[in-house]
Parts: sequence; structure tokens; C-alpha cells
Amino acid sequence: MTTLLVLLSVVASLIASAILLDSYVLKREHNTVKDKIRNVARMVAKDTRVINKVEGDPFDPTIQEYSKEVMEATGVSFVVVLDNNLIRKSHPDESVIGQTFSNVKDASKALDGSEHFSTHVGILGEGTRFFTPIWDENGEQIGVVCVGYVQQTINQELWNARRNLYVGLGFGLFVGILGALYLARYLKRVLLGLEPKQIVAHMKEREIIIDSVSEAIIAVTPHRKILLQNVNFAKLFNKTLLTENATNKGYLDKKVFSLIFAEVFKTEKPISNQVTVIDHFEFIVNVQLVYINKRIYGAVATLYDQSKLQHLIRELSGTEQYIDSLRAQNHKFMNQLHTILGLIELEKYQEVNNFVRVLNNKYHQEIGFITDKIKSSAIAGFLLGKTSELNEQGVTLTIDADSHFPNIKMGDMLHDLLLSIGILLDNAKEALINTTRKQVALFLYYDEEEEIIIIEVKDTGSGIEPAIREKIFERGYSTKGENRGYGLDAIRSIVTHYKGLIEVESKVEKGSLFHIEIPFKRRNIDD
Repeated sequence: MTTLLVLLSVVASLIASAILLDSYVLKREHNTVKDKIRNVARMVAKDTRVINKVEGDPFDPTIQEYSKEVMEATGVSFVVVLDNNLIRKSHPDESVIGQTFSNVKDASKALDGSEHFSTHVGILGEGTRFFTPIWDENGEQIGVVCVGYVQQTINQELWNARRNLYVGLGFGLFVGILGALYLARYLKRVLLGLEPKQIVAHMKEREIIIDSVSEAIIAVTPHRKILLQNVNFAKLFNKTLLTENATNKGYLDKKVFSLIFAEVFKTEKPISNQVTVIDHFEFIVNVQLVYINKRIYGAVATLYDQSKLQHLIRELSGTEQYIDSLRAQNHKFMNQLHTILGLIELEKYQEVNNFVRVLNNKYHQEIGFITDKIKSSAIAGFLLGKTSELNEQGVTLTIDADSHFPNIKMGDMLHDLLLSIGILLDNAKEALINTTRKQVALFLYYDEEEEIIIIEVKDTGSGIEPAIREKIFERGYSTKGENRGYGLDAIRSIVTHYKGLIEVESKVEKGSLFHIEIPFKRRNIDD
């Protein structure tokens, strides 16, 4: 089948070329014939023997002999010299010399000093001829020259030109068939002996298999050109804000490429089960290099959305932090109870009273306050863990007294809420590095009437310069070094996704305030 297709392609190409070349040759030969008879006619008209004898005796042999010489030298079919009365002074048939030209009307057109071509049937048969005037030394017209080819001669000239063309095409066809046979065999060898229909079937099978894989698959070259992608890649990235730009004009977005493929092409080592965050979504990424002729041709990556699992992990993590915090407090309370018991045995009742008061105040400040204001165990556990973490780093985290967050069934949004709070607290902590007063305040509130979640994080840090305040939400922009600047962009993506708003107030050397409002319709309460 492949051999037949290649042969048909070669034959069709040669036939099409033959038709075009034949048309070109015909047109060229006709133009050549016209140019030749025109040049010969003008040459005869300017010859002094013709100019001096055209008005003389019609039977003077001078013009006739000259005309024969011209015909023999140029190969034209006839050279006819006429005077102004259109009497022949020369002709291939000498018996008509001295007679009037056979087509007076046609020849008369040249008596006004103009030139023209015509195709008519004359004494010698059908032919193509050219008329040109004869001028004397005074610029007066004294005759006409008619030079032409009979059709039989023209046909012979055309055949001579075509014969070379057909011989060349025949040789080209022979060479083309040999080349087609060789090409067909080479193609079959390269294509592993597969026919076109089999190749198409394999391609469709491959697409079906690739699209049926639950993971997102994308293959690119080191220059970001996309070699392959399945439908799940588009579906997976539909969750992010990079959907329209991720695969712009057949090339992968620079930032996505940097996150997924840059390390592999740099180290030439595959990546296995690496967690990568893209637009605040977490993906499990596996990347393998593709080699052709022992050279890196590209890389193929599979991405799996771990957001649901990560949401559950974060919820469990928050609960675990809550439990760990309570376990640590339990050990502390046991020690405190032993202390109280010892004081009672020593009958130090006033000291017991003072000690209990101190414990009561600390309880409300550390755990009781948070659990009283924040009813969601996951969020409370997260905040208790963050409070301990920040305290260890010398930063005081204060929960605003007006904070209130009920135990709402939030589903996927819990992950986004914890992520946003965590990023804001971490950024606030970093803003306090070069300050002596290291305090961070958190206000978390759910407005029952407006059905809005309000988050405010305020720090006593160095503040944000007005010149860069508009840039802090841009992806990759950071004043803290390379590979930073994705946290606030992730928060902006979350706020945009839930159609909320985010505002920033900052004063240099006095601190910053981030205010977020996210609409959320309360569905269930488990107080």
C-alpha cells in the first residue's frame, strides 16, 4: 500500500508537471515564432536592396534572390515584398510575382505605417505572418514586407520542442519510479513495516490510552515546545488561573515549565513523586527524560492532583496539633497538680490560692481563650501550633478578643483558609526579623448576617514601601531572594476564586495590616 501510494504520487506529480511544461513550451514556441518573423521582416524592410528596388520593375530578380537567401538563412516559410499597390516583388512561388497580394484587406492595414500579426489562409496554406512597412531615405512609406510560417512548419517546430520535453519527462518518470520504490522501502523500514492505516489506528489507540489515564500528562522539549498533552492536563489546570496561558501558542508557560521541568533538564535526572505547588494547588509530579540517539530530546511529566488528600491531611494535621497541644498541657497540669498537692500537705493555703489564680489566668490566655473563640478544632489546633511555633522564635501571636469562628462544615474551603492564614502569619513573622517589638495580631471572624469570613493579620514590622505595595501580589515578585513571591499570589488566587477582596494598609517602620473578606454561606453548625 505504501509503495503504491508513493508511485501514484510520483506519477501524478510528473503528469501535472508535464501538462504545465507542455503549456509553457507551446506558449514559448508561439512567442518565439512571432519574434522570429517580426525580426526577419524588419531586417528585410531595412535592407537597401529592397528599398532601392521595391518601386521598380516587379520582375527585377534582385528582391526575389535576396528573399530566397533570407528564407534559407532563417528558415521562415515565406518572405513577400510588396509595393504600395500591394504588388508582389518576391514570393516562394515565382509564378505569382507581379500579381496583387491575395488578401488585400489584411495587407492594407500596414499601408498606414503600422505593424501587425495575422493568421490567414494564403497560397501556401494556413499560417502566421507579420506585416511591417518599408521606408525610404526621406521617411516616406514605399512598400510592405510580409514574413511568416505556414502552420505545417510551426507544427514541426512545436513537435521538435515537445519531443525533447517528452524524452526528459520519460527519463524523469523512470528515475522517479526507481526513487519511489526505494523511498517506499525506506519508509516501510522506518515505520517498522506499518501501513498508513495501521499507523492511524495506532495513533488513535495512543490518544485513547493517554486520555484515559487519570493523571495529567504533558511532554515538552528543553525549549518549552509542547510535544504532547492529554485532556486531563487541561482539566487539571482548569482549576488554576494559568489555564489560558499555560499552553500559549504551543509552548508551555515559563513559570510552569520552571516549576516542573527546569530541574530535570538542568540535572539530567528524573523526578519521582515530588510535591509541586502551582497557583496554590498541590500536584504530585513525576518527570522522565526522553532520549533520541542518546541525546535529550525532551521530557514527559505526569501530574496528579493531591488537593483532596492534602485537604484531609491538613485537617488531620490541625486536629493532631490540637491533640498534641492538649497532651503537652496535660503534662503541665499534672506537674501543677503535684505542686498544689505538695502545698496543701505543707498547709500553705494562701500560696495554693495564689498559684491557682496564676494558673487560671495562663489557661485563659493560652488555650482557653483560643478554644473559646475558635470552635473549629482544625483551625484552633492550627492556631495553637502556630502560637507555640512563633513563641519559640520570639514572636508573640495575639488573637483579637472580638474574634469568633463557629464550627462550620467548610469542606475544601478549610484548606484555602488555613493556607491563607498560614501565609499571612509567616509573612508577618519575617517582617519582624529586624525589629525589637515582635508582635502579631490575628482577627478571625465569621459574620452571620453578611455570611462573610473576615481575616486580619497585623504586625509591628518594618512595613511596605509605597513604591512596591502594588507589586507584592505579583507572581514571583519578592524582596527576600530568588524562588520566592508565591505566597501572596496564592492568597490573591484564593480570594479571586471565592469572589472576595483583599486590602493592605502599611506604614514604613510601623507595620502592616492585611484585611481579607471571603463570602461563605453557612451550611451546617456543630457547636
